[in-house]
Amino acid sequence: MAENMKSGLAKRHRGVASAIKGPYSYRRRLARVGRQSGFSLIEMLVAATILAIGILGLTMLQAMSLRASRGSATMATAALVAEQIMDRAELEGRLSWLNITDANRVAPNRDIDLQNFNLKYINIKNGEKLEESFNLKGGLVVPDDPDPALSLPFFRVSTRRVAVPTAGLVGSVGQMSDLSVRIEFSDSVENNQVNTRTFNLTRRIIHG
Repeated sequence: MAENMKSGLAKRHRGVASAIKGPYSYRRRLARVGRQSGFSLIEMLVAATILAIGILGLTMLQAMSLRASRGSATMATAALVAEQIMDRAELEGRLSWLNITDANRVAPNRDIDLQNFNLKYINIKNGEKLEESFNLKGGLVVPDDPDPALSLPFFRVSTRRVAVPTAGLVGSVGQMSDLSVRIEFSDSVENNQVNTRTFNLTRRIIHG
């Protein structure tokens, strides 16, 4: 009987011990899980720093993209100006060529006719060049216009004419010249530095 009492007391003691140990172990496990699921202040600062660096890089990339896009648009305008000059020079060449080949004309005078037609690109002397200025939109400068894009010179254009010898060409009538157009303008494309950019176009034309 005494042994039974001892055995019962031992079981009761183990039950009380497990009852006391159980909540303590649960609280310890809960505290451990809580510590693992949160973020420390240092981790938050590191994450914020990485995020700020990423946003700064995207901002710089966007600014570079905008500058490159603006530079491409300006270069396209310069190409348009050069094409317009070449088209007018070719038109002047056709007019002067038709003038000297017109069968209804009696003793045509080339010099007088060219002056009357105001053919400024054909009238450029051999080896010399004509200097002009165009505004940001690719047109002639309008000094009195309130819009700076129209009133301020932006493109510096120089047009040079070099005569091509036509002696010995069978059936050649009139003259040939190589017309070169060089356009210079200032633009900021890289590192916010103002650089001088150029566009060149050359074409051979027939004229009187």
